[in-house]
Amino acid sequence: MSFIKKLLPLLCCVFTAQAKHTFTIMLDPAGDAQHTGRRLDDSFERGVTLQFAEQLKSSLESRYKNIRVVLTRFPGETLQPLQNANFANRLDVDFYVTINFFYATHIKPQVFMYCFAGNTPFSSNATDLAFYPYDKAHVQNSATTHNWGNSMFTHLHSNRYTKLFDLHPFTALPFKPLVGIKAPAIAFEMSLKNKHDWHMYLAPLTESFENIITLNTQHKNSL
Repeated sequence: MSFIKKLLPLLCCVFTAQAKHTFTIMLDPAGDAQHTGRRLDDSFERGVTLQFAEQLKSSLESRYKNIRVVLTRFPGETLQPLQNANFANRLDVDFYVTINFFYATHIKPQVFMYCFAGNTPFSSNATDLAFYPYDKAHVQNSATTHNWGNSMFTHLHSNRYTKLFDLHPFTALPFKPLVGIKAPAIAFEMSLKNKHDWHMYLAPLTESFENIITLNTQHKNSL
């Protein structure tokens, strides 16, 4: 027992050192056990988003080094209001991405990208020492959110993907799933003709993280 007590502080130090060099992404699949979301074929949004998020997590961790990907929920779990925001803020994640799907019969799939916008504009004087109400938590990293969102938008808007889907302009909205999150946070809403079409989005989204992850892991490793 005494050996374990002596070992625990050392293990904590090792974990903390590793965390400093790890870029943490939180993936939020829309829905939960009580909220099915929109109908998709003979299924519902909550099941398809979770399936996609699990595959995106695997794809990101296979492609990129020194990252950690965390999901906001698991099958059968019910989330309380602001639970995801509290989870993300306590874990101090580097990037938060929420995934949404909807059924549409457009000839071409549609992709929308959102960031959160409240009633007050971003303050250039925002600091870590300031206190904000939960609906203003986003202001601390608002500029980074826009930069990273634009980076992903530019990648997804390239000629490689214009034949796959129509990408709508990156827009700031009072989008409820993003409220209260301090980290840079982006929402994707993507159309499906059937519940299996999510596969087409997996590679584009995985690759759209590249510039963000590369630049920020290099920055963390230099600290």
